[in-house]
Amino acid sequence: MRGKVVVVNLWATWCGPCREEMPILQAASEQFRDRVQFVGVVTKDSASSAAGFLPAVGTTYPQLLDVDAELLNSLRIPGLPVTVILDPAGTIVKKQIGAFEADDLDSLLADLVEAS
Repeated sequence: MRGKVVVVNLWATWCGPCREEMPILQAASEQFRDRVQFVGVVTKDSASSAAGFLPAVGTTYPQLLDVDAELLNSLRIPGLPVTVILDPAGTIVKKQIGAFEADDLDSLLADLVEAS
């Protein structure tokens, strides 16, 4: 993933704001398909719950499973959703606690892609 902007979204099926944000993330992943890598991290949840939910909302980008919330705990953030955006060098440029608004995410990604 080095050399690309990377969006890592920590979420769970039981998290209402996460569920609302998922279509925004999917739309952005389609819009920036070749320039930004999206990765979801199913956090404090089960693989079976995620497997039932993701097709229903049309999410196609890769997903990882973190049942014990190790990544969330290492970020020292108490709740979900959380989105971490890294620039092409792997530096964290944004830590969004709470759901992204579509316009804010699109603008940030466009700026990062243009700068890289």
